[in-house]
Amino acid sequence: VTIEQFTDAQPKLEEVNTIQHTKRLMPYNHRVLLAASVYLEYIQGERGMPPQPAYFAADPFLMRQTYRLALGAFHLSAVIADLLLDTYFYSSYVQFRQCESLVFVMLYNLKILGFKAPRPYQCEFGETVREVQEVHDALMRFKTKFHAAFARCRIKCNAYQEDLLMRNDVRVRYKSCVDAPRHARVNTLRRNKEQVIMTLESRGYTKVAPLEPWVPFSFYCDPLIDQLLVFSPDSKDDLTNFALVHDGSLILQDKSSVVAASILHNMISGNGSSNDDVIVTDIGTGNAACYLAALQSKEGSVLAFGPSPDATDKLLTKSDTLNASNVHIVNEPFLQSSCKDKIFKGVRGVLCNPPSSMSGVVDIVELIVEDGEKVLPTVAKGPCETNHLPRYVTTQYLTLKHALSFPKVTSVVYFTRSVHPQENEQVVRKICDELNESSDDSPFRLVAVDSAIRDSVTTEDSLYEPLINTKNIHPDDACKCLRVMPTADLGGFFVAAFQRMAVKPSTILERAMEKGTLGDSGKGASSKKHKKNKKPKKSPGKADTTMDPTTASMIKVRGKSRKSARKK
Repeated sequence: VTIEQFTDAQPKLEEVNTIQHTKRLMPYNHRVLLAASVYLEYIQGERGMPPQPAYFAADPFLMRQTYRLALGAFHLSAVIADLLLDTYFYSSYVQFRQCESLVFVMLYNLKILGFKAPRPYQCEFGETVREVQEVHDALMRFKTKFHAAFARCRIKCNAYQEDLLMRNDVRVRYKSCVDAPRHARVNTLRRNKEQVIMTLESRGYTKVAPLEPWVPFSFYCDPLIDQLLVFSPDSKDDLTNFALVHDGSLILQDKSSVVAASILHNMISGNGSSNDDVIVTDIGTGNAACYLAALQSKEGSVLAFGPSPDATDKLLTKSDTLNASNVHIVNEPFLQSSCKDKIFKGVRGVLCNPPSSMSGVVDIVELIVEDGEKVLPTVAKGPCETNHLPRYVTTQYLTLKHALSFPKVTSVVYFTRSVHPQENEQVVRKICDELNESSDDSPFRLVAVDSAIRDSVTTEDSLYEPLINTKNIHPDDACKCLRVMPTADLGGFFVAAFQRMAVKPSTILERAMEKGTLGDSGKGASSKKHKKNKKPKKSPGKADTTMDPTTASMIKVRGKSRKSARKK
């Protein structure tokens, strides 16, 4: 469905859903199937990250469907393997073992279509890929056997619905992302909000109220973040090729990173230092750093760490496109930086966003579109997968500890897009215990997140609640930190805020007296006592006539003994 259909007269919602449903179930050409098989191998760890196909830039719909095919085949790979084994498919077609990933993707696609897909898998020029065509013909010959094997599999697993063949956490994620909206932020460094809304309405978008039901190609303004727009689910493909997105006026960005950056900016502004420098520990796609640049004044800079050598040029180009001139990229990991370096003397805030399991993300396809394909193997494992958490937890703990070691920093915000307490509350609790035992004059303390932000992002009960164990969370952490569980409208994330406490003057004087670092003007009663106990100075031309009492008594004793000796 193209937006031009809505310029003159908007069709009914039922007609739009029918058109979209037909487009979603259409057979894909050989480019999509081959690309999905390559990404399936990448998810399974059988190869490195592949280059993006050329058609991704031209057709966002096919790009998203490629990711969906690869992820769907991966999540049902155990069922597909049982079907191939039960039907003895490879006994008849041994040659297809060399392209097993292509067989998995095509069998998954044909099962969705009910084995009713037409034969031609062709590109624009009319030729077909022989390998793809041979696999298609072979699978269609086993159509009856696959139907019977699939029915036996459902009986064996007691799955009265087909989605019950998936893992419970993966099924919950699929249910949550069906009608997930798309968030986009207005880049005030290029255009103001009113100009962007006028352009959207001239294109055919309809502005609705936050609580109103969606209409085709509609949006509303977020009640919490003034620059954030929320779009209907059917507008995702159109937004990717939108001119406002290409010129940097509208940025496709998840709401969680916008909330975390807003919390940090409010903390710094509350200290009266809105024009100071800010650190972003992991630049990622650069969206959070560019948003902080828009919030900061022209005098303040944003120091972003951690880009890979291949991504540096891309991020520099993106910052120029977004007109974020005060974003400076530091080409080294944050953990290798020195807190005593002179370039950090003006830093007052740190957005600590280390890599996480991304278990709170609902629509992982949109996450891949936004953050890149490097997150594919991580998010494909499911939100409840915990085997890979230890390596994330170690990095998160070290990153937060290093962020709190900068002497001039007054505010630190810890942010993850995870729902696991191991990555969130447990890391914060460990840091808090260490801060309580430290002897720092002005220590950091965990402070409560703004109640207005907390109330605005708190939603109804999430389907993830029974899947995540949150019973052992410390009451202080649950009260002060912000934990958002995933829903259909908003992905899950976690935020904790640390503020440097001011030191009392009496504490400063006491510690200075203990260390003996007070100057002449600051000497108190103790210095007067020292003056009273001082010995008188010797005059330069006179000998010392004073003597020790013990020495005087010895002289008297010796004198008496000499007199007694003379008498004798």
